[in-house]
Amino acid sequence: MITNPMDVIRMALERERAAVRNYTEYARTATQPEIREMFQYLAEEEKKHVKLLTDEIEKETFQEM
Repeated sequence: MITNPMDVIRMALERERAAVRNYTEYARTATQPEIREMFQYLAEEEKKHVKLLTDEIEKETFQEM
């Protein structure tokens, strides 16, 4: 159950991590170079999102201390 904004951020983080895993796997198994490159690009974009969300969680965690 989502009860606060941090729960939403954590849920989004898990979805972004899943996207990184999926796109990385799709890139690994792609037979066409263009498709492989597209999935590699998408995985890198999702990694940026993971970093943003992780930074936000850490910032919030340290504010609570």
